[in-house]
Amino acid sequence: MRQAKLLKQDILYDKWGKKFVVDTLQMEDGVVGEWSYIKGREGVMVVALTPDKKIILVRQYRYTIQQFTIENCAGGVEKDEVEADAIKRELLEESGYQVGELISLGKYYDLPSETNHWCHIFLATNCQFVAPPILDADVEKYFEMSIEIHDFKEVFKNLGTDHSLIKSAEQSFGIMLAHRYLTQNNLL
Repeated sequence: MRQAKLLKQDILYDKWGKKFVVDTLQMEDGVVGEWSYIKGREGVMVVALTPDKKIILVRQYRYTIQQFTIENCAGGVEKDEVEADAIKRELLEESGYQVGELISLGKYYDLPSETNHWCHIFLATNCQFVAPPILDADVEKYFEMSIEIHDFKEVFKNLGTDHSLIKSAEQSFGIMLAHRYLTQNNLL
């Protein structure tokens, strides 16, 4: 597919930083086919910890899977916004907590056959509660979002078990990266 020629691109949806795209491609051997995917801006996710190593998680209803999820605070990077500033904004908006120290754990992709989404994962330590969450008026107000505070070691220990609060591969990966960083730096 690397050598495919783009014949036509249809954008079926374009709102809130997400596009549903259908590309008509001609392969090297002349075969013509379509490839559909979601195109969007880069995202950020933070494993946020209080000074006593409690993890700040968001419980929210996810329409796509028709159930509540428990997740780290996350969101999209706005145009001309630096990733570190985006995560500080998202954490404050979704949880009411302010970042103490912010550590980048890297940039990763997920589901590359279905989306171009890249996520910058951060660890935030010594987070302090400063104000009630300020959910955006477009969508978040409908997510029935609430904050849950849990013991970080327990959340990590239960990943991949029937007792795990976290069911998302991306969210679990962020917690695993944070655990590795904290362990390697004798912070747990």
